[in-house]
Amino acid sequence: MTWDEYEALPEDPRREYIDGVAVVTPSPDLHHQDISFDLVSRLRDVLPPTHRVTFAWAWKPRKDEFVPDVMVWARGDETGTKRFTGTPTLVVEILSTNRSDDLLLKMAKYAAADLPRYWIVDPRERTLSVHVLDDSGVFRADRVLRDGEPAVPLDVGPTSIVMDLGTLLPATAETTT
Repeated sequence: MTWDEYEALPEDPRREYIDGVAVVTPSPDLHHQDISFDLVSRLRDVLPPTHRVTFAWAWKPRKDEFVPDVMVWARGDETGTKRFTGTPTLVVEILSTNRSDDLLLKMAKYAAADLPRYWIVDPRERTLSVHVLDDSGVFRADRVLRDGEPAVPLDVGPTSIVMDLGTLLPATAETTT
């Protein structure tokens, strides 16, 4: 479909526009939402006043439009309230039903959009993978945090956040699938 056809569709927060296709995903489960909300709360506590964080807000780099689970950006870079068109300092995806999209398709698209930092939270594996855009325009794995490891500082762009994965993920091993 064309961008104009996509724009004419009724508003749906779980729809993205990738390579000319409207991609619809199921609503996230409660564990997914809890992780998103907790991560946004933690980031709000450490971000300087120059930056904002939100969850499930549209980001339109070039021709595609994504709805990252969590996004951090510099205040003033937003050009309206419908979608973000600048470059965030960080995007976080929480793996659920569309695992291959987050691990492959979005990683490549986000790198092409010059996103400097991409985190992937995997509730099933109980990991947080930190990816950083390198000079060649490809994400390189910077580190993988595992549940039970000591808390470590992670670069968010304008600041860092000390992340203890065990307190971020739900207590049960069975989460989003």
